[in-house]
Amino acid sequence: MNIEKFCKKYGFGDIVNISKLSGGLMHKMFKVETVKGIYCVKVLNPEVMSREEAYNNFVVSESVSNLAKKNGIPVSSALQVFGNYLTKMDNIYYMVFDFVNGKTLKDDEITVIHCKKIGNILAHIHSLDYKEIGLKPNIVVYKRLYDWQSYINNPNFSKMSYKNIFIKNYKKYNSILKQANEMFNESNINQTICHSDMDPKNVMWDNGNPIIIDWECAGVANPERELLEDALCWSGFLSDNFSEDKFFAMFKEYFKCRKVDNVDWYLVICGNLVGRFGWLKYNLERSLGIVSNDEEEMNIAAIEVIKTINEINRYLELSETMYDIIHKLTSKSSKKL
Repeated sequence: MNIEKFCKKYGFGDIVNISKLSGGLMHKMFKVETVKGIYCVKVLNPEVMSREEAYNNFVVSESVSNLAKKNGIPVSSALQVFGNYLTKMDNIYYMVFDFVNGKTLKDDEITVIHCKKIGNILAHIHSLDYKEIGLKPNIVVYKRLYDWQSYINNPNFSKMSYKNIFIKNYKKYNSILKQANEMFNESNINQTICHSDMDPKNVMWDNGNPIIIDWECAGVANPERELLEDALCWSGFLSDNFSEDKFFAMFKEYFKCRKVDNVDWYLVICGNLVGRFGWLKYNLERSLGIVSNDEEEMNIAAIEVIKTINEINRYLELSETMYDIIHKLTSKSSKKL
């Protein structure tokens, strides 16, 4: 990659300073100060962009973010370069954004108030009309089971930091995943526009006001599953500091803004696990050098493997608590909450 060459070629000006931004797990982000302004430049992962569907997915995601902006949702959208959101130079894809003046929140900085604001915004995102930008329902059917043993047989496995924890857990995965697939498929009927990655790293806060960034996963998907996943992320689950109050607050605020009826939340909770197993598989392959030979990326992936194994175990332990909280909000006796 050559950000200096990119900025000169496409009119963003001579560079004054470049600094790498933290938070990106798949792509690389840089704060770029030029004589013309301050930008955030995203350098897209070559392995991801080699996938047949990748380019169109980014085009769709930016169409979604612009629809959200049009409807008053605070977002950061990619700048167009000669009419395109993605620009290819020397076989590398770049995206450019105006730099957002704000900060992401760590779990111990997130309050119930923050969770209410996120619940409100998510409800409004789910209320957008995907037909307005020519999108269609995306009913995915999962049948995937993975050959976990093959990763143990990989020649690089023995030196992995996650070796012991993976061996301790992997034998139960496909039996859990088989059930999760079935419940995912059964609960995947409702479809709306979704951001699909609105965890704390993708929300910037400026004087208490949120700005939603990183729309690359946006499209048409199941809103109940996104609500559940975002409530987990904003309630401290990822750092093993789950707060029932924050989880409750996010659901409660969402339900105030968007009506949700006849949802089997047990199916949603169980089916939501398919995403974590898919993320585990992908990071096993990244860390073992199967899909990447970038050392920095491989090290990030190894850390993600450990985190995801721990998350799966905690998720299974927490499933009943999640169901009880949601049931309290949706039961007839709690309609006045």
